[in-house]
Amino acid sequence: MPYGEMKKVLEVFFPRTRHAPQGNGFYKHVFIIHFGKRKLASKMGRRRKDIRKDYTTYKQLRKRAGKKANRNFAKIYWESGLFMLQKYGKGVAVPARERERLRRFGTRYGLKDLRDANIMKVDRTFKIVDAERR
Repeated sequence: MPYGEMKKVLEVFFPRTRHAPQGNGFYKHVFIIHFGKRKLASKMGRRRKDIRKDYTTYKQLRKRAGKKANRNFAKIYWESGLFMLQKYGKGVAVPARERERLRRFGTRYGLKDLRDANIMKVDRTFKIVDAERR
């Protein structure tokens, strides 16, 4: 996947696009896109499996939790092959109360990897932006 070329294409349409920093265990490249007042994440995986796993988790969560899913998990707009578009937020310190609330939600619906790095403030509430099913 030519990530540098993809960044150039995104910058043509969305000039304020930037590449999110990578951490350990990071299997996707994330480009932050500013679209009006919205902040979106364009995620690109090395393999289709990396993206499909996140999308399947989101779809299963919506099926099991209903409206609670979008209240606690950042909405995924679409997924196609190696690409996914998702709501994105600010990486701020997560209060203990919010962390515990999201961990209880994740435990109830079978999510794992609920670290502070996977929780962001999206539209005035804290939401999970990346998690996997058990």
